[in-house]
Amino acid sequence: MRTSHLAIVSTVLALMAAEASASPPPIPATCNATTQGQNAYKTGLRLGERIVQTAWNRVNDCDRLEYFLMIVEDNVGRLTLPPNPSTSTVCRYTGTVDGVYNMLDSLYGTCADECFLDGEFAGGLSGEVYCELSIALGGLEEADNFLRGPVQVCGFNFEVGCDSAFIATTISYGNSDGVCEPFTLGEFFAVWDQARNNQCAYEPEPDPATPPLVSVPGDSNL
Repeated sequence: MRTSHLAIVSTVLALMAAEASASPPPIPATCNATTQGQNAYKTGLRLGERIVQTAWNRVNDCDRLEYFLMIVEDNVGRLTLPPNPSTSTVCRYTGTVDGVYNMLDSLYGTCADECFLDGEFAGGLSGEVYCELSIALGGLEEADNFLRGPVQVCGFNFEVGCDSAFIATTISYGNSDGVCEPFTLGEFFAVWDQARNNQCAYEPEPDPATPPLVSVPGDSNL
């Protein structure tokens, strides 16, 4: 059954591969051709970042990323381009969109790290509890089968961190003597695997139904 451990660990490590965050975008050639276009783009970039930051200041909770994105979407949706816009107007609009994406990338990275660490803590703790009970009782009975539901950014990283910590803790528990490892193999593999799955399932608080709009100066039109 050792190969089963290796397969799970390999899957966890593959899921942990983080995407590289995007670097600041270059100014589009059309906007970069004139000082006026450059300034318009940079103004839009700052506005886009401010829209996201203002929304995040209101939510400030990685468990509520979906709610946060609804606020951002509502605010970006209020940005409009007039008919036959000037180059400067288009550059400001383009910069605003790029600013939104840039700030979202930054916040996603922060939440991914935080949620992974929360998951590691939960996985390590639940791994210790599993081992203590297994050793004391000579093994646990079959756990209830439980299928995890779909998760977003925070849930994904929480579950990956929790899974990896649970696996590492239970296999090496007992000052590296591995006294818990027998309860992760053979006849106990199924209950060990279900305990990992159940304990590391992510259950965020539900999001409010309707997000409020966040007022950002100068974002009503472009």
